[in-house]
Amino acid sequence: MLFGEMDSKDQAIIKILREDARASTKSIAERLNYPRVTVHDRIKRLSERGIIERFTTELSNEKLGLPLRAFIHANWEGERARKDRRSVAQDIAHLPFVTACHIVTGRWDFIIEVVAKGMDGLGDSILDDLSKIEGMGHTQTMVSFYSFNGSAHGV
Repeated sequence: MLFGEMDSKDQAIIKILREDARASTKSIAERLNYPRVTVHDRIKRLSERGIIERFTTELSNEKLGLPLRAFIHANWEGERARKDRRSVAQDIAHLPFVTACHIVTGRWDFIIEVVAKGMDGLGDSILDDLSKIEGMGHTQTMVSFYSFNGSAHGV
């Protein structure tokens, strides 16, 4: 189901929860002028249908001492008959500096989103950890200067 296909009450509830996952049922009901039981039942139904997967907290990488964000394009040169790329992506995702690993189409096999304290830390992580994954091939790293969330962020 697309966000635009939900009724306006569900959309309004989700909008508030995206802004503050800790918002109470009571505060959401008061903001929207809906009965508390309506908000409770709708959140429960959205969760049961899998539209809301979890309530989470977004951490500040900067405050955690990891201000550098980068994206690494990587190729895997291992034996594809012996090891599936999904397994390799899981190995990559378990590295402590990796925030996400995507298997993609095109010239590269993976796009890896990473964080680091600085350029030295990023270089060490690539040379000491990522390159040691069996079959890891060429990489190309792009450092992010700024990041802006789009309208579909969190959807």
